Amino acid sequence: MNTLKTVSWGKGALSLLAKLKNGNLIKKVPTILMLRHSEREEPEILEEIFNAPLTERGRKAAYEFGNNLPRKYNYHFFHSPVERCKNTAEEIRRGLSNTDSAFSIEPLESLYKVVCDYEKFKTNLKRTQMKFLDYWIGNFYDPNEIEPALAVAERMAEDLTKIIKNQDGNTINVFVSHDFHVILAQFFWTGILATNEWIQYLDGFIMQFLDDKMIFYSKNETREVSYPYWWK
Repeated sequence: MNTLKTVSWGKGALSLLAKLKNGNLIKKVPTILMLRHSEREEPEILEEIFNAPLTERGRKAAYEFGNNLPRKYNYHFFHSPVERCKNTAEEIRRGLSNTDSAFSIEPLESLYKVVCDYEKFKTNLKRTQMKFLDYWIGNFYDPNEIEPALAVAERMAEDLTKIIKNQDGNTINVFVSHDFHVILAQFFWTGILATNEWIQYLDGFIMQFLDDKMIFYSKNETREVSYPYWWK
């Protein structure tokens, strides 16, 4: 794993791979792997970040990530419609199987969607920079301009429950999204906030879903959490 071991942001990805390989996941339980996309280019203008593509190193890292996933599971891939997320999912799948047809892959709008006034969203992001997400979670923004952050997490959870409802317990659903969406999912699903340490490229978390609780795995911890009251 030459790329992931040498980049400054590789720790989270390596930790997730280790947790999947060590055999400590509960067997025959619906499982997801929620990831941020791989390394993207850094545009000089902040607003251009929404369309920034993967770097060549980012593609190699995603392929390497897939090549080191354990082969004992079936995989379903879902990605934000944004090109860098699609390309990340494709490279992970290619590294895993070396074929384009071994595992399904499809876009999932909830991994990107935010109902908002796009110009207001960009203005607030530019003004508050890294504090934007804290303010958003704290309901500092007019919901008529930017929908509440909880609504984004609820939409992802609704899609997730539909996907895992009738799956066998040997499937891992890989969701490739954005740092904001990964952080919102983690916080509103588990109560664990990650804005101080942030979610790096190919970082995220694993979750397994039991009848009465969820098991959360990240690079830092393993924790049992209760379902939020709104979870359907």
